[in-house]
Amino acid sequence: MHPLKIISLLSWISLLAFQSSLFWPAAGFNRYLASCLVIVLLIPSRGLLSSKVYTYKWIGFLTMAYFCLGISELMFNADLRVYGFGTTVSSMLLFMASIYYARYLK
Repeated sequence: MHPLKIISLLSWISLLAFQSSLFWPAAGFNRYLASCLVIVLLIPSRGLLSSKVYTYKWIGFLTMAYFCLGISELMFNADLRVYGFGTTVSSMLLFMASIYYARYLK
């Protein structure tokens, strides 16, 4: 397995874990919004696991929304700073690894 694919899958799983952490009652986050964030990340799972080039190309752009969410929570919500930092780092890793892996598959 290519190292960029491993990094992409691990960062996707960690991003999914950070989004799932919003379901804890102490997070104080809207559960409907949290479920939408998790469901959107589950949509490309089949293409990621089967190494489809098209999926690796567009998931990089999908993560930019999570990057913006992570930055906003990191800067403006003191209660969710760990979530914001984890979301920001995971989305950056997923973006970089998926774009370069799609380039490698081409």
